[in-house]
Amino acid sequence: MSIYKFKKFCTYILNISILTSISVFGGLLPHISPDHRKISFDHYAYAQSYTQQDILNYSRAGFEIELLRQQTYHEIKTTINQRPPNISCNQPITLQSLAPNVRGIADNYCNNTMRIIRDNNLSVERFNQLKQYYDQGGDFHQQVQKMLLIEVQK
Repeated sequence: MSIYKFKKFCTYILNISILTSISVFGGLLPHISPDHRKISFDHYAYAQSYTQQDILNYSRAGFEIELLRQQTYHEIKTTINQRPPNISCNQPITLQSLAPNVRGIADNYCNNTMRIIRDNNLSVERFNQLKQYYDQGGDFHQQVQKMLLIEVQK
C-alpha cells in the first residue's frame, strides 16, 4: 500500500469516526455501507415509555376520533359528490385548497379532534407520539386493542 493510499484510508476512517460520533450524539443512527463507500443517517428512536393511563387515554381518544373521521368523510363525500381529498389538520395547505363549504367541515373536524384529545387528558404531541407506538404494531398496539374491547363491552 502506497503512502498516498494509506493517508487516504486514514482520512476516510477519521471522517467516518467524526460523523458517527456527531450523529449518535445528535440522535441519528449511521449506516455505513462498505460496498458503496457511502454513509447514510436514519433517525434513531430511543425507547419510550407509556403508562396504563396513556393506553386508556389513547384508546378512548382514538376511538372517538375515528368515529368523527368516518362521519366527516361521509359528510364531505356527500357535499362534493366524490371521494374527499386528503386532509391533514397539521398541514394548513390541505385545508386552504378546499372549497369554502368543505373547508368549514374540515375545520370543524380538526377543532373537534383537538378537543377530543384534550378531553382525554392528552396533548396533541403526546397523542401523536402514542399513535406512532400504535402504528408500530407492538406491545402498545396490543394493549390498546385489549382496552378497546373492554371499553366496547361496557
